[in-house]
Amino acid sequence: MSMNQWKIARRSLVLAALLCGLTGVARAQAQYNVAVSLDYTGPFANVMDSWWGGQQSVFDWWNETRGRQLGIRLHVKTYDMRYDASVVARTWPQVLSQDKPIAFLGMGTPDLVSLMKRLPADKVPMIMGTAMVAPLWTADGWHFSYRPTYSHEFAGLFASLQSQTAEKRPLRIGTVSTQGIAGYVDQVNGVVALAKAYPDRFQVVSSQWVDNQPISVTNQIREMAKEKPDLVLVGTNTAQVVATLKALKELDLKIPVVTSSHNGLNEVAKAVPIADLEGSYSVFAFAPYNDPSVKAVEIFNKYNKTKGTWGITSAQTAGQALLTVAAIERAAAKVGADKLTGQAVYDALLAGPFDASQFQGLLPAISLKRDAPFPTDNLAVKAMTVKGGQVVAVGRDWMPVPALGKW
Repeated sequence: MSMNQWKIARRSLVLAALLCGLTGVARAQAQYNVAVSLDYTGPFANVMDSWWGGQQSVFDWWNETRGRQLGIRLHVKTYDMRYDASVVARTWPQVLSQDKPIAFLGMGTPDLVSLMKRLPADKVPMIMGTAMVAPLWTADGWHFSYRPTYSHEFAGLFASLQSQTAEKRPLRIGTVSTQGIAGYVDQVNGVVALAKAYPDRFQVVSSQWVDNQPISVTNQIREMAKEKPDLVLVGTNTAQVVATLKALKELDLKIPVVTSSHNGLNEVAKAVPIADLEGSYSVFAFAPYNDPSVKAVEIFNKYNKTKGTWGITSAQTAGQALLTVAAIERAAAKVGADKLTGQAVYDALLAGPFDASQFQGLLPAISLKRDAPFPTDNLAVKAMTVKGGQVVAVGRDWMPVPALGKW
């Protein structure tokens, strides 16, 4: 063998050894499954690329950075649950037996209705990205959200607006919702409870009940206007926000509308001129996607593999995934990277506050306790508004939420 041939052979052997070493390191990583509920064939199919993109980008980022350092790799298994409780119930046994997930990311009510009573026995914590309602406010559950109830979120914005009133009088609130839909009624009940708890700060002056998908609510808004509300709360769905805005325009009334994240300004602006939304708000317990302090957008831009875009939907689910990986990190520190279980992740979720620095600017500090599936202390929210025809963040500071007991 010539000298050159020997050098080539030697380099090949060294390279092969390195590759074997790298392969050995990869095999040494502890592997765990995380299951995710999605909806590609139901009512939220049109936003699902962005919804999944928020989650997928965080998990891929974490696997490449923190997970690699810890010797952990998360395999994320997605399931099209169609936002249908019967599909969730039918699919869950398969998820449980085949994947043995250490955490499950739910979408909304169908996941909660189907699973919240069985999760304690199955030992799989479910983490949500949506806000909660009072009927889900139970103790010792295995369902969690980084967001409190919708009513808590509204209360944070209402408190900020009330503090800005020149007369220092109670903020006058009108509500639009639908009877017979528990979650919708609960939003109103929570705001009524807020007004009862702080009568010097808040007053619900009119509650108008309309169809779930109304054609016109002009008569109801005309009746509400007699009570001179400072704002109209429509936390239900986009159709009701659009109908309310059209009624206000028809009646030549300039009253801000307050929405949540799922029926917020970006979605409504697809159906009405942005000028009709001037001065209106959407509020939620995470930072707006266009808040300059949000660093999660950098993760999304680098790691997103979907056709989705960065916005209110992907920001919401990125927060959900960030809480999940923060709990997994804490669990690994407690029991070891090779001993993770759903029980360990559950215990980690309840083991004390998570610092805001773990959430890439999207979430404040979060502390979960056994008495509620969401944070109840030191709550804070952020909001967006339409100003000069543009959807912008309402300041950089978190708005404190007044203490509000269960109603």
